[in-house]
Amino acid sequence: MHVRVLGGVEGVDGVACYDAVFERAATAAREFNATAAPDLDTLIGEVDALVVAVPTSDHCDVAMRALERGRDVFVEKPIARTPSEAERMIEAARTRARILQVGHVERFNGAVEAVWPWIEEPTFIEIHRLAPFNVRGTDVSVVGDLMIHDLDLLCHLLDEWPSEIRVAGAAILTGAADIVNARLEYPGGCVANVTASRVTMTPMRKVRVFSPRSYISIDLLAGRATRYRKAAGFERGVEALRSKTQGHESLDLRDFIEVETVSSDGAEPLHKELTAFCRSVVTREPPPVTGEDGLKAVRLATDILARMKTAGGG
Repeated sequence: MHVRVLGGVEGVDGVACYDAVFERAATAAREFNATAAPDLDTLIGEVDALVVAVPTSDHCDVAMRALERGRDVFVEKPIARTPSEAERMIEAARTRARILQVGHVERFNGAVEAVWPWIEEPTFIEIHRLAPFNVRGTDVSVVGDLMIHDLDLLCHLLDEWPSEIRVAGAAILTGAADIVNARLEYPGGCVANVTASRVTMTPMRKVRVFSPRSYISIDLLAGRATRYRKAAGFERGVEALRSKTQGHESLDLRDFIEVETVSSDGAEPLHKELTAFCRSVVTREPPPVTGEDGLKAVRLATDILARMKTAGGG
């Protein structure tokens, strides 16, 4: 997928790829007008920047090999298995003045981009990310495989660390947790309830954000979001409903709610994400999702998994 997208990114002069199974790289190269490298060292030597889209357990090793040879690196989420691995990668990028971007692609979802400026003072956040079973990603728990997307969104939205984390989960098809629910309580009063499953028949990726003046629902799969906001006269309307005074019997609360729906711009999030990376490579400006951002998400995932072990859920 990355090979396909990079071939269409403006400013990219050429694309090379490597896979542990050479024929897979060769097939992608033929299909997307790229070059298949015989080994990783050859690939790193031929490019200015590297996209690391390998199992999470190999992220640190591959990224470090590229960073130490002076290459800019885009690494898929999660940045690494552990915070210490992520810290090594960040330090290597810093000391060599290299770009390190993490693939938290939901930041580039058109629906998220559209409603992000609307979100203010969230008091309750509910997130569901449910997916059918897929062998890809099972080298880590569902927290690192799927929930990590939503943990990044929480870290991006809330400028504080949870003061309390409560977790329940279960391993069903793999040796790691396949379904996890985490309740995160923040010092400022916000509560986030996050559920991730990779053993669900019907996919779902929804984010709901409740604030004192609005409620925002984001369907990440559909690329659509709706905001419900108090309209002028809301308080008077509520009071009229409560009192049921003469002449107000037909009042409906919906008469005092403004509803606005927005849809994605239609652009592929991965294309926007990789375009942003390539722009940073050229301009040397920090990427939109930094190594430090990736580290925050992994630290939160690590805390969640630790709480789950304490609770006896895996």
